[in-house]
Amino acid sequence: MKPILADFASADDLLREAGQGRLAGHDSIVLEKSGRIGPLVEIALAAMAHSEQYRGVSVNSSFAVRLNQALQTRCPFGSNYDDCAGAFPLSAINPVTSTGPEWDQWTTHAENIAKAQGLNSHLVAGLLGALIEIQDNIYEHSGEPETGVVAYATTTNSFEFVVADQGIGVLSSLRQNPKYGDVNDAGVALGLAITDGVSRFPSETGHGQGFNQLFRALVGHNAELRFRSGDHALTLRPGRDFTEGASVLAQVAPMVGLSISVFCNDGALP
Repeated sequence: MKPILADFASADDLLREAGQGRLAGHDSIVLEKSGRIGPLVEIALAAMAHSEQYRGVSVNSSFAVRLNQALQTRCPFGSNYDDCAGAFPLSAINPVTSTGPEWDQWTTHAENIAKAQGLNSHLVAGLLGALIEIQDNIYEHSGEPETGVVAYATTTNSFEFVVADQGIGVLSSLRQNPKYGDVNDAGVALGLAITDGVSRFPSETGHGQGFNQLFRALVGHNAELRFRSGDHALTLRPGRDFTEGASVLAQVAPMVGLSISVFCNDGALP
């Protein structure tokens, strides 16, 4: 029997079954790791929202086990000397402005281990800068920053990071801006949200620039970006620039909040 991979397709399928109350009726489901942590974060957050439905679902991955423990205890992992992956659950206080050293240690280790693996230093610096900028967006836009989590994983030829929360989601956030008050589709909201200067704040305030650094860092690299909020997921695979890349918008099972997964690979995307 072909194993079930813990990829985005499986994450979406499980959530659809859970949302309709049918997942608990299946036999135990064991997912095998797919090489990506983005789906693992989505599965873990969905399991928190539908705990009874996901009781029989498990993932054969040490990262998934540690991620679930981190989400339950709100304690980060991934900043020890030889760690190549980690997760940082957020609290009501933004760690960027906190006086504690944990966040700086965690992000510095993620950057250093990626560079030690041989990844391009300018690319890694750009990705970590984007990670920090997007993490900050949780505090500005989600309404529930204490539900957030940031994660990373790196190998000798890839770097992935995830920023996710279980807050109000892109559509509700965007509708707080009078200019977008009539938007009623999560897919449309996702498309707007990745546009320069678009956010729940008026454009003249200078908000809504969080993805500029991310897009600049990824241009010319083999990359995939997934934005998931409400009942839509938007996947981008850029070419030499983002105007030439592939963009796929799909309707999926509803999920609260926003999850952003960024994967950069020197070789082919899995």
